Amino acid sequence: MKKLLLFAALVLMPLAASAQMKFGNVNTSQIIEAMPETTQAQKELEDLQSKYESELSKMGDEYQKKVSDFLAVQDSLAESIARARAEEIDQLQQRIQNFREMAAKDMQTQQQQKIAPIIEKVNKAIQAVGEENGFTYIFNLDGGAQVVYFSPAQCTDVNPLVKAKLGLK
Repeated sequence: MKKLLLFAALVLMPLAASAQMKFGNVNTSQIIEAMPETTQAQKELEDLQSKYESELSKMGDEYQKKVSDFLAVQDSLAESIARARAEEIDQLQQRIQNFREMAAKDMQTQQQQKIAPIIEKVNKAIQAVGEENGFTYIFNLDGGAQVVYFSPAQCTDVNPLVKAKLGLK
């Protein structure tokens, strides 16, 4: 009889343990968008983008002026002078292209540098919520999630808890 009870306990223990699992889901994009740090980072990136666009506009205006001036007097210039001015215009065009590429790379780097601490903060908050509330798993239901089905009745949306942990409304 004792052997039968022991056997039943060993068989039923894993089932009881799995019944105690607690699952949660979160959407990190929604949380990141709600954070004031994200708003500040976006403003800083927009300001930087505006500065780059302003500089590109100045360079473009300079290019257009040089081209217009050259075309207006091209026929009256000596061949060597015309070649020198055409080469100057080509060099300016190359500088504009190089600046555009550098600006794009810098914008990407700045975006990554500004978002990384925000993501880290959200991840720490999710971990804290998981530990404090006894979750076994928390699934990120953000765009690339591999979860294809979840039951809202059996899974808790922890967005409000993570937002509260971060002091967000």
